[in-house]
Amino acid sequence: MNAPEDNKTEIEPVIYSRNDHCLSRSNIDPDALKIMYRLIRHGYKAYLVGGGVRDLLLKKKPKDFDIATDATPRRIKNLFRNCRIIGRRFKLAHIYFRGNKIIEVSTFRDIDEPIDPNATEEDLKKKHNNTFGTAATDATRRDLTINGLFYDLSTFSIIDYVGGMEDHENQIIRIIGDPDVRFQEDPVRMIRAVRHAARAEFSIEAACWDSIQNNHDLIESASQVRIYEEVRKDLCSQAGLSITRLLAQSNLLQHLIPELLLNDSVLLKEGSYFAQVFTRIEESATAHEDFTITPVLGIMALFLSCYPESVEELHVYFEDREEISDHLSSCFIKLAVPRKERERIEDVLILWHRLKNMPVEKVKKTNLERRRCLPELSYLLRWLSDNPEEDELLSVVEKAIQRRASGSQQKRRRSSSNRSESNGRRGRKNTSNHQRGEDRRSRSRSKRKPSDSS
Repeated sequence: MNAPEDNKTEIEPVIYSRNDHCLSRSNIDPDALKIMYRLIRHGYKAYLVGGGVRDLLLKKKPKDFDIATDATPRRIKNLFRNCRIIGRRFKLAHIYFRGNKIIEVSTFRDIDEPIDPNATEEDLKKKHNNTFGTAATDATRRDLTINGLFYDLSTFSIIDYVGGMEDHENQIIRIIGDPDVRFQEDPVRMIRAVRHAARAEFSIEAACWDSIQNNHDLIESASQVRIYEEVRKDLCSQAGLSITRLLAQSNLLQHLIPELLLNDSVLLKEGSYFAQVFTRIEESATAHEDFTITPVLGIMALFLSCYPESVEELHVYFEDREEISDHLSSCFIKLAVPRKERERIEDVLILWHRLKNMPVEKVKKTNLERRRCLPELSYLLRWLSDNPEEDELLSVVEKAIQRRASGSQQKRRRSSSNRSESNGRRGRKNTSNHQRGEDRRSRSRSKRKPSDSS
C-alpha cells in the first residue's frame, strides 16, 4: 500500500479485534505495559509497534518492546522521571528501568513529501523528520508491512494501515510503498527484508525481490557502520546461515562478505562442515546464550583459510601467529569490522592455535585465567567440535573460566570487606578526633574563666 499523497489524507485502518489475533498482553513486558497504561490514563494514544507486534504474532519472544504515541517527547518526559530525550533529526524518548533495560517511546512521525523517482540523491536525503503526524502517517513511514502493525492496549485490538496482517497470514514480506523509491531512501531496508524473510521463513513479494536484485549495488552508498551492525545482528541470530544464503541469492552478499562466495560458494552449500558449525551457532542463539560476534567472525575467518571439511584440517593449516595475522588482514575486506574487534579476533585465534598444539596436560598447568578472551575461545571450541562433551581442551578452558569467575567474586567480597573496615576505622578516628577536640575546647574555656574575687 502506497503512502498518501499529502499529509491531510487519512488511511482507514483495518481493525482486528481480540478474537481475530493471537497477541496477548500477558506476553508483553510489564514495564512496557506500565508506560502504555500511564499514557492512556493521561489521554494519549499508546500502541505497541514494530518488531514487538511482529514477533508476538509469530509466537516468538520479542527482543524489544517499542511504543508509539501521539504525546510529544516533552510531554512524555513530564510523565516519566526515568526518561531521557535523544536524537537530533527526530526526538525519541528512552525510558530507563532496572537491569539496564530501555524502552523506546516515539511520537507518531509524519510522512515524507512525495519524491519523484528520478530525483537526485540529494533530494532523497531531504526528509521531514522533525514534524509529528498520526498513527496512519507513522505506519506508512515504516519499512515492511509486517512491521507496520499497532497493538492497541486500550481495546486489545491490532490496527493495520498497511495490509500487514494479510501479509502475515499469507507469509509474505512486502515493502511499504514503491520498493525502488524506498530502497533509494534507505538501502539498508534491503537487508532487513532479506532478514525477516529468512527468520520467519516467509517469501519476498515479487516486486520487492526484483527491486532488491536491481538495486543491490545501492548498499555500497549506505553507512558502513550501519551495515556492520546489521550483519553483526544477523550472524549472531537464530537464522544466521539462512540469512547469509538468502543474501547470496539476492546479490547483496557480494557487497558485504564476498569471501563467502569464492570457490562456488562451497561454504554455504547444504551439508558442508561450515553449515554444520553455523547450525551450532544458531542453536546457541536460540538458547539465548550471551556470546559476541568475535568467535563467529573468528570461525568464519578460519573457514576462509582452507575450506576445511573437518576440524582436524584447521589445526594444521597455520604454522605460527604471523600466518594467522596475515590471513586475517585479507578477511572481511568490505565489512567495516572495527579495529578493536579485529584485534579481539586475532587474540582468540592465536590462543586457539597455541593451545591446540599443546598437550592437554601442559595446558592445565598454564595460567589461563589471566586471558581475557577465554569466553570467546570456549564458544569457538564448542562450535567447532563434533563432540563438545568429550573435548578435553574445551573442558580445561571452561574450568579456567569458572575459576576466574570465582576469583572475581572473592576479590569483590574482599574489596567490600576492606571498604567496611576502612569506613569503621575512619568512623572511630573521627569519633576520637571529635573527643580530643572537645577536651581541648573544655581546657581552653577553663583557662579563660576569671578567678573568684576575694
